Amino acid sequence: MNGLRVEAAGETLWLLPSGAVWWPATRTLFAADLHLGKGAAFRAQGQPVPAGSSAQTLAQLEALVAAHDASQLVVLGDFWHGAQGLTPSLLNAVTTFAERIPTVLVLGNHDRRIHPEGLPLKVVSSELSLGPLTAAHEPPPAGMPGFTLAGHWHPAISLRSRAGDRLRRPCFVRYPHALVLPAFGGLTGALTLRRSELARDGADVAMLGDGGLHWLLSGR
Repeated sequence: MNGLRVEAAGETLWLLPSGAVWWPATRTLFAADLHLGKGAAFRAQGQPVPAGSSAQTLAQLEALVAAHDASQLVVLGDFWHGAQGLTPSLLNAVTTFAERIPTVLVLGNHDRRIHPEGLPLKVVSSELSLGPLTAAHEPPPAGMPGFTLAGHWHPAISLRSRAGDRLRRPCFVRYPHALVLPAFGGLTGALTLRRSELARDGADVAMLGDGGLHWLLSGR
């Protein structure tokens, strides 16, 4: 499998180069922060953002589900971006997607006030218990019991060459109590995390790049 294996709460998880996570024991795929409709929301405000980002995100997810023969997809919040992005074409596309792929949405801060009713999605308001694992949007504080998969941060890490060039890439952050996924959506921003703080907190960091994943920092 083209990914990185991690052990959490007695379970084996695979971090995928796409930014998703695969849990083979339950045939569950996790993704975070799709921000569907973000481009449409910007275009509604007169910003010249190209169309097609949401369709591409859904197509990438559908391909991952098919490749892994997943039985369900769990989205760790911020499925939507904003009310102006909830166009009829996007709602139709999500309906078609969710009718084919059993999808659970753990509501994120962008979703809670705008999630439309009547879509064939299972919606969880705060967190979802999945045996030894918990699915949530916001990462829990350090020291919390159990193990949580979360999003919300859009984590990224910055590299600097000896020549002074900088490169910033999305990343997974694996703490003793949680795994924070990078944003899956195509138009999302990112929060650059400090390597010194990650090391202090005992975090492992896997950076996305060149269609693969690379361990960049190990706090253990």
